[in-house]
Parts: sequence; C-alpha cells; structure tokens
Amino acid sequence: MSTDAVKLKYYIGRRCDEIDWISTSNVIWNMFGVCVFSVQEKWARDLYTLPRSFEEISEDLGRWGTKHFGEIRAVVKVTDEDPLSEDDMYALEEKDGKTIIELPQERIDAAIEFMKVSAKLIIEDQYDRKFLTLKSRNSKLEQFLWEAQVRESNNLDGETPVIDSIVAAKGSKKEDVAAGILAGSADFKEKVVDLYADMLKVKQEFSSCATIKELNVLWQKYMGIPVPNDQAKELGEVHEEGDVLTVNAVDPGLKV
Repeated sequence: MSTDAVKLKYYIGRRCDEIDWISTSNVIWNMFGVCVFSVQEKWARDLYTLPRSFEEISEDLGRWGTKHFGEIRAVVKVTDEDPLSEDDMYALEEKDGKTIIELPQERIDAAIEFMKVSAKLIIEDQYDRKFLTLKSRNSKLEQFLWEAQVRESNNLDGETPVIDSIVAAKGSKKEDVAAGILAGSADFKEKVVDLYADMLKVKQEFSSCATIKELNVLWQKYMGIPVPNDQAKELGEVHEEGDVLTVNAVDPGLKV
C-alpha cells in the first residue's frame, strides 16, 4: 500500500525493539541509538507501549530529510515513487529506469534540519552516558546519601547522623570527614559543569551550520560518518595510490 494512499505519521526517538512490534511501523533511519520511523496514523495509538522517548516530526523531515541526509548534489536520481519524478518543475530526464531531478530548496532545508535534530539527540545521549559513568564511580548507597552528607558537612553544629556514622566507621575526625565530603562535592560539580559546557559547545557547532556541507564535516568529525567523496576531494582529504586519488579513511564511531 503506497504512502500516498495511507496517512503516515513520522517520529524520531531512541531505538528500541518495541518499535518493531507496532503494526505498520517502518524504521527509516537508524544511527547511534537514534532512529526515525513511520506508523500508519490509525496505529499511532500504540506508541504508548514504547519504553523510550520519541517525538513526532513532519513528513518533510521524516521522509525527505532522511532520504537526502548528507546530499551535496543539486541533481539526483529518484524512483517513480518520488512525487518529484512527475513534477515538470523539477524532473529533468529519465535515465536507467530512474528520473533525474533537481532538488528543491524545501528538501535541502529538510535535510539540514534533520541532520541538526538527529545530531542533537545523539550528542545528548552520549553526554548522558558520560554523566552516568561519572556518577557510577560511587556506589548507589553513597549516591543515595550524598545530598545528606553535603548538607550535614555544611552545618556541623546541627544534627549529623550520616557523618557521625562515617566517623564511627572510619575512626576519622568529624571535621576531616566533612572537609573530604565538601571537596568531593566540589570536584564532582566541576566535572559535571565541564561536561555540560562541552556538550553545549558541540551542539552549538551543529546549530550554527547553514549548509549540508558544513554539517557533513561535523558528522565526520564527531560521528565518524565520512563526507561524500566529492566533498572529500574538495577538502583535500585524499591521497595518491599510484595514478589514482583515494579518499582518506575515516575512523568510525562517536568522537564526543
């Protein structure tokens, strides 16, 4: 059944197996734990079963933003399923069973917006993992009592049952225990602030981009997704192998 005959809704969110359990769901794009999927409108009611976060996006982003992700060519080939294949304003010629079209600005804009939105989610997820790693250096028991330890350390003249228990267990001086707790708290907060600042810096780099080429450079830098070959040649990211220019290899994986 064609997408023209059935109303589809498009979503972006965190990948989970439960997406595949929803009738008519179709994962269109999937990278670093973030995915885009479509669902027939009548089955969108089952989205409440998903255990991970998601949000609705426009058809332009879900259908065309994903299709033209990273596309730097102004003219591309499409199948007859693409409505522009029959649009006299954009269809140029037929070749090898496909139609050559000129990409309209609306699709370029959709690709730019999608590359930014998906990067934002990937970056936030990665820094969330870094934050959880930072927290995991302490046991869950200590994490649970940490707020009380800091509060009591800032008021040793008041009641200090948690610190008293630490003093009794370690045989240390109360003042020394409190000083260690406050120093640890300050160190943790400083590291969290640094993480947050780093995340904002990377997100701002993506947000400030105005073109797909600029975004391709950042996706390569931070996500390990190579820029298109033609762009790599423009950037000089090639080397000679005999008489042939070969694009430099890019290390895959997240770099944030």
